[in-house]
Formats: sequence, C-alpha cells, structure tokens
Amino acid sequence: MPPVTDGRFGAELRRLRTSAGLSLRRLAPLALSSRGHLHDLETGRRQPTVDLVARLDDALDTGGSLSDLLHPSPVPRDPQRLAHLTRHPRRVDPATLPLLAEVLAAHRRLEDTLGATPLLPTVRTQLDLVTTLVAETTGTLRPRVVDLAAQWAQFGGWLYAASDRPRLANRWYGTALEWATEAGNPDMIATALSMRGHLAWSQRRPGPLIGLSAAAARQPASPGVRAIAAQQQARGHALIGEVDAVSGLLDQAVALNGQAAAAPDREPPWIYFHSADYLAVQRGLAYRLLGWNAQAIAHLRLGLAGLSTGAAWTGPYLLRLGAALADTGEVGEALGVYERVRQLGHATRTISLVEQAETAVCALSARS
Repeated sequence: MPPVTDGRFGAELRRLRTSAGLSLRRLAPLALSSRGHLHDLETGRRQPTVDLVARLDDALDTGGSLSDLLHPSPVPRDPQRLAHLTRHPRRVDPATLPLLAEVLAAHRRLEDTLGATPLLPTVRTQLDLVTTLVAETTGTLRPRVVDLAAQWAQFGGWLYAASDRPRLANRWYGTALEWATEAGNPDMIATALSMRGHLAWSQRRPGPLIGLSAAAARQPASPGVRAIAAQQQARGHALIGEVDAVSGLLDQAVALNGQAAAAPDREPPWIYFHSADYLAVQRGLAYRLLGWNAQAIAHLRLGLAGLSTGAAWTGPYLLRLGAALADTGEVGEALGVYERVRQLGHATRTISLVEQAETAVCALSARS
C-alpha cells in the first residue's frame, strides 16, 4: 500500500512516542488503537483520522501538536502559558483569558466542518481546565473567569448534544446556566435555557421546548439570542399544531433578526451562525411540522442555499427537505438530498445522520 502522507506525521508521532518512553504496544491501549495500526501511521501506510489524533495528543500530552499537523490551529498557540495555567490554576494570568477565548472561537468554527465527535477529546480537557479555574479563582478576576467558563460549558453541552449524548449535554448546559448566572451574563443565561429547550426538541417534548424557549426569550438578552429562542418556541407550537402561535413567533424572530443585523456588535460571539438564511430553514422546518410541504420546501431550499452545507448541524434540515420532497412525489430529488446527508454524516463522523439517511432511503424504496 503506497504512503498516503508526506511522512511528517509519522515521524513526529514516532519522535513523541520514543521521547515519552513508550513502545507501540504500550501506547496502543492508551489511544484506544492497536499496535499494528499505530505502526502503519508511523510508517505512513495509513492516513490518521481526526479523532485518533486527538486521542494520541491526549495520551502523549502533546498540547495538540499532532492535531496541528492535520489542521493547523487558526489561532496563535501559547503552550507555555496554557501549560502554566493548567499546573497553577490559582495563579491565573489575565492575559491567558483572551487566549482561551480565541481557542474557543476556533473550536466553534472547526466543529462546523469536522463535526462534534472528533473535537470532544480536546474539549473535554478544556472543560476540566475551566472547571478547575472556576473552583480556584477568587477576587476581582473571578467574574471574567466564570463568564468565559460558561461559554466553554455551553459549547461542551452542544458537542455532547450533537454526539447524541443528551445526559451529558444537559449537565453541561446546567453548568453553563449556573456560571452565566453568577457572571450576570443575560446572553448566556438565555442561550443555556434555549439549548435545554433544544434538547427537549430532539426528544419531541413540546412542553419544555416551549417553556424553556419562552424563558430564554424573556431574558434581557441580545436581539439575535432572543430571535433564536422565538423561532425555537415556534417549532414547539408547530409540534402541537398551533398555527397562529407559529406565525406570530416566526414573524417576531424576523423582526429581532433585523435588530441584530443593525447592531452586530451587540451580539455574542457564539451565535455567529445566526442569519436570515438560518431563520429561513427554521421557518421551513416549522412549516414541515404543520404539513405545509410546498412552503417548507421553498424555505428550506432558500435557507440551505445560503448556509455552509459542510456543517453537520445542517443535516437535520436536509433530512426534512428530503422528506418534504418525497411526500410531494419528487422521489429522485429526495434521494439526492439523502445522499448528501449520508456523505455529510461520514465526513463529520455524525453517525446518526448516516443512519437517518439510510433509513429514509429504505423507507422511500419500500413506498415506490
């Protein structure tokens, strides 16, 4: 089998392993791999996957250097400063906090293309760090630490939710809510409430979906954050067929989105994905729930055309588009959409998307 890398990764893995005094046999169980597989990585006979590289970084305590060979970090690294912070959490350097914020922003963008699962090993390490910081920090710096930690907790909750692990997602959303309340950050308070509502949505529980989304919308948060809560509340009402409430809330979300667009500096960094295109797919999803397939198809197509189709979180909207197309007799186009979902699931290692796409294709074939 010919080499599939330029040799740098394998050489660096071998150097780090030997420096750590580990044989391939000893390293393999630490990285949840096999001796033969790691040997093939070192010799360049296999292409490393993102999740395995993350586990190797953890096992060898590299600070992410192996991951950087695959995906160079989009933010400047300062490993000495971060390592010092990890060893001495009671001596937090204020200059470290912007670095942690930049790393968080980079991880958000990376998740759009890689999906949630490959990022979890690295983010778990960061969650341990910020949890220690919150426990150890006192004095005037504590509000800033707790505020940033809430953002990490919310992101961790989202990764667990996207990886189909709702119990852990709910735990981290709860932690984000606690820390955001202490920090007095209404944007994150509303976001954490909204994310817990999103978990209820994934479980098709309209009561807490509507209630938690409404609670988020009542917070003195930014217009963009409240727009997300309003459209999510609309989906809850769509689940139980309350048409008037759906239309009113979707219109409210559009108005709030206009306010957000007029004052973008007011919006928190974690809702960078929010846009008119995002609202269009939300409206399409609500219409699909109401059984209005023609309107659903139009809005889902409109919104998806303006969104990053390589992001794993667009998969559920593609699935709804495929279902609406199938119900209106557009079988060929529906199959094409399901194939896009399947490829997206494989590319981002979101197994649930692959399974849902394949199930939809089987169901459609049985109907034909």
